[in-house]
Amino acid sequence: MLKLSKLLTTFAATAVLSSTLCAQSDEWKFLPVFNDETWKANFEVAAVANYLVFERNELDNGFAYGVELSFDCPVFTLPGNNPLRQQLSVSRYDKGGLVMTMIEMNPYYFVDLSKDLVLGFGPGLGAIEANPDNAKSQWLFTLQAGAGLKYYIDDFLIGADVRYQWTAEKNLGSGSEVGVDNTRLLFKAGYRF
Repeated sequence: MLKLSKLLTTFAATAVLSSTLCAQSDEWKFLPVFNDETWKANFEVAAVANYLVFERNELDNGFAYGVELSFDCPVFTLPGNNPLRQQLSVSRYDKGGLVMTMIEMNPYYFVDLSKDLVLGFGPGLGAIEANPDNAKSQWLFTLQAGAGLKYYIDDFLIGADVRYQWTAEKNLGSGSEVGVDNTRLLFKAGYRF
């Protein structure tokens, strides 16, 4: 019940924030990839290192490594100069007899804190392929909520995120259905095109 409460609170806060932003101006655009001649993807690619802290004590906390592709949202544009960016990431965790491949899409709303420093926050969706030593591989649906900072040095970027991830529950060899809910600290370094 507590997980459901956290999840509903996160999505309600995101919906309120989004509707507040859209009410400020008439610059909201649907499908800018097709309807806005000035729209650009503004791609960024980054290497990502995650440190995962699991809610279940029997799982080993540890590092996951991966890549992230970030681009301006092609579905809609929010009012103002602050972009909504899609962050597609793939990471791999391998420790204590559990191998996980995590695939996530985390749209973040970014605001400028200074000329080269931005703050982003938002929800996300994903899937994890969990492959424990003593059971068959399972796919778990995930939801995320997170926030992060990015600092730009010309076209190079460094950043850090904090993200909480809720997962579906499946039998991962323990005899009962369990999830792999975790809190993560992510560090990234990359390049914007």
